[in-house]
Amino acid sequence: MRYNYNFDSKHKSKKKKIFFIIIICIVVIIISSLIFRNSDNKIINSISSVITKPVDIVYEATSNFFSGISSYFANNKKITEEKNKLEEEKKNLEYQLLESQRILSENESLKQMLEIKKQFQHFNIKLGKIIYREHDNWTQTFQVDIGSNDGVALNQAVVHQEGLVGYVSNVLEDRCTVTTILDPSSSVSVNISTINEPAILQGDLSLKSNNKLKLTFIPIDAEISISDMLYTSGLGSTYPNAIPVGKITEVVNNKNDTDRYAIVEPNVNIRTVSEVGIIIN
Repeated sequence: MRYNYNFDSKHKSKKKKIFFIIIICIVVIIISSLIFRNSDNKIINSISSVITKPVDIVYEATSNFFSGISSYFANNKKITEEKNKLEEEKKNLEYQLLESQRILSENESLKQMLEIKKQFQHFNIKLGKIIYREHDNWTQTFQVDIGSNDGVALNQAVVHQEGLVGYVSNVLEDRCTVTTILDPSSSVSVNISTINEPAILQGDLSLKSNNKLKLTFIPIDAEISISDMLYTSGLGSTYPNAIPVGKITEVVNNKNDTDRYAIVEPNVNIRTVSEVGIIIN
């Protein structure tokens, strides 16, 4: 009968036990050192301090590491909160700026309307805002936010504080369409200030993009020059008398005196105006 002994296994098992005992001893020594490190006995205190020094180093390093991580996340959280706060403040400031601009715009609009009312105080006039402009190459019209409910009717004169704008060409209950003097279909009977002679001011397709008009049917013997002012003559049923219209900027003489004409700049910059008055009576 034969017996086989595994001496290697026994040897490894013995090593594990020794290693385990050593670990236990080290732990006991460290715990004892931690307990007695504040001992009044200097020798015990010194030995305990030497033994626990590595533990203190590891503890301090670990503590610093986790403290750093904690600070990092805390700082990140703080930065995120500050960023969100700044974003919110930015939005509030932008809203306040837009609100201030809106209020300033409304105040400017009211100021313009009061100036129109003051300039044409001898007329029964209704004030309105332009709400839509026609964008094409042929016509020059826009819509105003007042209509028949406000007493607006066809062919009533439309003005701005600086002068004539056009006439009402279409009316609904709450809005109306204005054909401006720049429109190629428009014509106005005007008087030339220096000679008090009548002529016809017309919209011109080639001039309207430059905010200019064409003065035609100028009397043959009339002497006109640059900067002469033009006013409505009052002829016809659309435009009252003596409303400022524009000034002559160029005189074009042809071989035939009957064909001469002048280029006129309107008093009102019709492309940028935003408030108008409609003369009701």
